Amino acid sequence: MKKRWESYVMYRQNEKLVEFWKEYYKDKSGAKVLFLLGKGFDPRMNNILKLFLEINPEQVLDCVAFDFPNEKDPAENKKLYEINSQQISELKDQYGFDYEELQIDGSLLWDKRIAQVSRQVIGKDLSAYNDVIMDVSSLPRAFYFNIGKALFNKLDKDQSKNLFFAVSENVTIDERIKKTPIIDNIEPLVGFRSLSSRESNLDRINILINLMGDQNIDILRSIYNHFQPSDMFPVLPFPSKDPRHSDYLMLKYHEFFTEKQFTEPQNITYADEQNPFELYRIVSNMIQGHQATFKPISDHVCFGIALLTSKLLSLGALLVGLEYNNCVTIYNVSSANYEIEDATVFKQINEVSEPFLLWITGEAYNEN
Repeated sequence: MKKRWESYVMYRQNEKLVEFWKEYYKDKSGAKVLFLLGKGFDPRMNNILKLFLEINPEQVLDCVAFDFPNEKDPAENKKLYEINSQQISELKDQYGFDYEELQIDGSLLWDKRIAQVSRQVIGKDLSAYNDVIMDVSSLPRAFYFNIGKALFNKLDKDQSKNLFFAVSENVTIDERIKKTPIIDNIEPLVGFRSLSSRESNLDRINILINLMGDQNIDILRSIYNHFQPSDMFPVLPFPSKDPRHSDYLMLKYHEFFTEKQFTEPQNITYADEQNPFELYRIVSNMIQGHQATFKPISDHVCFGIALLTSKLLSLGALLVGLEYNNCVTIYNVSSANYEIEDATVFKQINEVSEPFLLWITGEAYNEN
């Protein structure tokens, strides 16, 4: 069965992305770009936007920022938030792009906040834009999964418009942001809850695909207990910048695997730490293979995907969720708060962040 992104277009790291953007917009001075990002404390917030504007300073661009103000944020978080706010204001003054800020009501429950964001995206008129770029660098997963889904559904059939997902990747920053996960009441991610009701199908078979990363072991345990899988397939990041990262993760989760009597090493799979399209291909093969295997027994095979990995690889899971929305349930455990220790250190770490651009829909995939 052919996969949606069997062939794909992705640009990684500064040189290749700079080369692409220069060539792509060389003869498209009249093209209009919509750039969406999250406004918050993450030092990567403006990296992609700044790079784009430096390469194409004359390009017509509108920017929409989803603002996540939180008066209870620690002082170091607020310091970075103010730095990011000042920088985007300076970019706006320098390049003269239109800027719209959409505030997200932090007093609402997570599901209602996600619904609020989704409605704003769905209601956005995209007819004037040639290209839409969603930068997830400073967006929480729960939000960018649903923003991405809304954009994909609006643009998928329009071959004249291009949708891109972008991220400024830095695993060290992801690891150093201290999170307080909400694991008391685990539920699948809004918009990605296919077959998740326990009463929906009596003959349903649950397969859990763990995208392994540096998260709290209790998160995976809670997801497992809620989903109640009949089988489990861990996916480890390899190759990776740290060649021993996969070994470290297996040691970290050893207690969990022992507890669940996981003794099938053939179920362990590896995906390139810096290629979400490869992760998408690997998980797609799992889904198609299991559907074929269980076809004589049940038509209701549900695949739970546990998001424990980086933002970049999580985009691969988003692609899976978009293509297999009728049989995939995605688990992302939200956090009650985020905390950083030193804003200055985070700014320094951000200097080695790497940009990635994924081409999702549009002219790159138009059939000749």
